[in-house]
Amino acid sequence: MRTMLELLLWWGVLLLLNTVFISSVSPLEMAVGGGVALLGAVGAVAVRRASGATPGGTARLARALWAFPWTLLADTGRLALAVLSPRHRRGGFRTVRLGNGTGAAWGAALLSSTPGAYAVGSRDGELTVHALGDGRSSLERALTGAGE
Repeated sequence: MRTMLELLLWWGVLLLLNTVFISSVSPLEMAVGGGVALLGAVGAVAVRRASGATPGGTARLARALWAFPWTLLADTGRLALAVLSPRHRRGGFRTVRLGNGTGAAWGAALLSSTPGAYAVGSRDGELTVHALGDGRSSLERALTGAGE
């Protein structure tokens, strides 16, 4: 039952993404999109089961979701500045220690969906992140519990 629910959730998300990105919503497009979304959903469930991945705790989820849009906006500005001016290009790899009860899977996904950071590895509550700049974003502070 749980696997079927996960499969339906993946299928729904993938079909929704397909619908958003196609130019015209016709019955044929929806049928093809539904079939491809089902294949993607089966693959996603298989990969998740093989890896043993879990979303983890939700201790800082509300704070992280609150910080996400502000981080997205600020990081977009920093990215534009880095593209336009070579002297603003800095950053590199660093380790981000997640706060207690923070899920590494959803934390890495949320952090990686901003233009300022991308999680490239996870181990024992620490994320290896490639960041656009040296400073910590509000999202990163929410995930680590800094400033509490």
